[in-house]
Amino acid sequence: MRKTKGIIAAVIVTILLIGGALAFQQNHANQASEDVTATSQSVTSSSQAASATSQSRVNHKHQSSSATKKAHKSATKPKNSTSSTNDRPHSSKTESSAATATSTKKRRATKQSAVTASKTARKAKSTKAAVAEKKVYLVVSGYKKTFFKGNVVIHGSATAFSVLQASKLKVVYQNGASVYVSSINGLAQNDVKVGSGWKYKVNNKFIDKAANLKRVSAGDRVHWYFTTAGY
Repeated sequence: MRKTKGIIAAVIVTILLIGGALAFQQNHANQASEDVTATSQSVTSSSQAASATSQSRVNHKHQSSSATKKAHKSATKPKNSTSSTNDRPHSSKTESSAATATSTKKRRATKQSAVTASKTARKAKSTKAAVAEKKVYLVVSGYKKTFFKGNVVIHGSATAFSVLQASKLKVVYQNGASVYVSSINGLAQNDVKVGSGWKYKVNNKFIDKAANLKRVSAGDRVHWYFTTAGY
């Protein structure tokens, strides 16, 4: 009986020892598993950190590449500016062409104005020449004195009498079909002696007819003179 109890006790002790050993082993295994898990997590964290570092390097490289490209583009922009600058001469050429066209128009306008002015001057000269052609040279000689000498302008049908009137001298005359001039500038017939009076010549020729009947033309010379000889 005692032997049986001893065996049972030994078995129980053995079981307890085995259970304790198993429990210790299980505890050790669990601890090892936790260490492995922690190590794995640490490795994972390290891997993530490395991945993050690698991504940061990639991003930095990409940013550096982008910055390099931007710098390259910035460096190439002056070329565009150069192109724009190259385009400026074209614009300058256009402006120069416009300025040349304007200058040509101005020269043409100036030339046209000069031609017009020349024509006007020629017309004026022609008019003056025409006016000059319608002049008669008049001399009015009193007794030992000249009352008038110069050109007078004639209009239409001029006569020796109308030419005398154009001199603006004071003329006293008897009007009618035949005009008779009795006094010029205060000097009247018979003032010097009986039979003295006024006569006239055209182109140095004595005219024996009324002065209002003698036609004269531009360029003629008319001479009114006071005579004491009767001719």
